[in-house]
Amino acid sequence: MPRPSNPKIRARLREGAIDYVLQHGFTALSLRPVAKALKTNARMLIYHFGSREDLMREILMGLREREGAVIRQWFRKQKTPQGLVDFLRWHWRRMSAPEARPALVLIFELYALALRDPESYPGVLTDPIAYWRGLAAKTGVREKRDAEATLLLAVTRGLLLDMAATGDRVRVGKALKMFADRMDQAGAQRRSYSRG
Repeated sequence: MPRPSNPKIRARLREGAIDYVLQHGFTALSLRPVAKALKTNARMLIYHFGSREDLMREILMGLREREGAVIRQWFRKQKTPQGLVDFLRWHWRRMSAPEARPALVLIFELYALALRDPESYPGVLTDPIAYWRGLAAKTGVREKRDAEATLLLAVTRGLLLDMAATGDRVRVGKALKMFADRMDQAGAQRRSYSRG
């Protein structure tokens, strides 16, 4: 009977693999280069994770956990409840920063891989809209939650893809600002109608 995997070693390897993928991408991920970067060997990765596919799933879960932790921290730091548009502006500042480019490229690489093989990349295509629905609920958007969450996700994803493809942060940033301002105006009008 094989010895159980050491949780501390496994966690360290998982974090290192996430960092590796952020730098090198997912497309040609193979165990040997990852193992070399982590100062171990492919056999040890298989021992701790099972297979290349299982390691990829762990990396994907780890990326989601990291992002979720950053977002939860932002909400905790707010002195007053923030709306979806406030979140959108903050999210844009983070994701459009030059240091976020590796994560941004990885996001779209994962989308492309998941479109071809959704079973190997569970949740990549469906989790984002569920996440934005949750954000909508958290920020008090009750009516038309699906439509608003879908719109915010689609616009954000499209603008980030445009920026990743062209590198034009100024032009795409102006488009995001225009969209966020219009969302703000629509929200102000809804509040005005509900008071009247």
